[in-house]
Amino acid sequence: MKTFPLPAAKGCLPANARTTSAVRPRRSILVPVVLALLCLPPLFPPRSADAGDDTAPATAGAEEAKKRSFSTGTDFFDKAALSGGLYYFQRDRKRYDPASDAYAVNLEHATLQANADFSSGFLGDSVGVDFALFGSTDIHNAGAVDHEMGFFPWHNPWHPDWSKNKTKDGFSVYTAAIKAKAGPLWGRAGYLQPSGPGVLGVNWSIMPGTYRGLNMGADFGNLSVAAAWADEYKAPWFPSTNAFLKNDGQSRVPWLWSAGTSYRFADGFTVEAAYGESKNHLKNAHFKSRYETEYGQSGTKDTHKLSLGYHLYLMDDNDDSGTSPNDNFAGTASQHYLFSRFDTKLWTVKLEGTYTRAPVTSSVQVGYFAYRLTDRNGSSKGAYEAWWDARSDWNAHDEKAVYLGVERRLDDLLPLPGFSIGLGAALGWDGKAYGYSEHLKEWAFNVDIGYSKPDAPCQGAFVKVHYTEYKNGSSQPSWAAYKNAFQDEHDIKLFMGIPFDL
Repeated sequence: MKTFPLPAAKGCLPANARTTSAVRPRRSILVPVVLALLCLPPLFPPRSADAGDDTAPATAGAEEAKKRSFSTGTDFFDKAALSGGLYYFQRDRKRYDPASDAYAVNLEHATLQANADFSSGFLGDSVGVDFALFGSTDIHNAGAVDHEMGFFPWHNPWHPDWSKNKTKDGFSVYTAAIKAKAGPLWGRAGYLQPSGPGVLGVNWSIMPGTYRGLNMGADFGNLSVAAAWADEYKAPWFPSTNAFLKNDGQSRVPWLWSAGTSYRFADGFTVEAAYGESKNHLKNAHFKSRYETEYGQSGTKDTHKLSLGYHLYLMDDNDDSGTSPNDNFAGTASQHYLFSRFDTKLWTVKLEGTYTRAPVTSSVQVGYFAYRLTDRNGSSKGAYEAWWDARSDWNAHDEKAVYLGVERRLDDLLPLPGFSIGLGAALGWDGKAYGYSEHLKEWAFNVDIGYSKPDAPCQGAFVKVHYTEYKNGSSQPSWAAYKNAFQDEHDIKLFMGIPFDL
């Protein structure tokens, strides 16, 4: 699964906040209750005091003034930022088993994560450091141990040990990098998440994945260029980085590289082109375009915003044997992605679609399109933007898929701002598998209910419930004929968090 960087709140967590050790399953209900009480607004909020209110204490604003006046005289510290948060994720996912004609538990866990992220200013306006780590612990788990919010009980994605029956608890450093800048030039080296245009992306749980490598680029007004190189990677469900391997889990891939450029036109149109390779293995390329425009008075709550775009993603491999597990495709694979989004004060509407080609002429080839420079999930990730949070990747060979999503903010209907509801539906058809005449048809619908605190204290604290009902119209078992498809699921997720920013 994927999640996104979260908005920061202001000073909500106590100084001794930390993850909680494993407890009995029934106690896990205490965690969301406590977080909900912290996140939700008070029933009787205190009356705010204005400048002319004689009930305001004489020291009002003194602490903020003190913070503004404090300075070490060194940008390395004075322009540094510390952020992080405490997060709770609970999931109950059941999957249909055609053999028993019944649904069975697939994932059932309650997980705590906490992180701290330090980003320094630049010493001499030239050099700085970034450092970030997170911890994860299951406080309840009655399902699979390889859920993406905790640490898998094996070291790397190529060699799972299914005899393990408990997720690991612990900490992991996800950023430890030196950064530098000189005029329009910038660079970073160490453990990092690549930035700038390029084909490399990262997996997400609540926290991001990490490459060990170099990332550099330059920004000249509306023109940006960037390049990246890496020799190891870890998804956020592994505590340490791993060397890259080919699909066979044996052949070493010594490095990956990426280069890209983007340009922002004055009329709201943006284009990006990028290319990258894993040495002697896979090749990735993409072209991205996006157009944005606003209606109404800019910057006001009545502004309407329209976004339209098209992406083309391409993949190929260096093995055309048709017999080796390292041969992913019979020729070039591609995915076309069209998207549109319309935002008003209260509504957001999305309409998106994909068309996928992952040609196969042999049973060893994968038959689906996953944009990354190593094949195994969690072994690397591409800079890929299509995601509907509707369980399937909708990426089988020759599959066409569409998605419609609607969100309604409830600020005009409820006395407390910050609540929203959403509905979404996805449909995919015509997916093909090697050696099968049956075509994959799949569909899903989502329901979202959420709250995000719009003001202090604890600005940005949130509670979200997400439900997906997924249906697979084929008769094939999970991960069988269609190697990236599974059978019917019911999936419910509760996600809560209190981020902070110092």
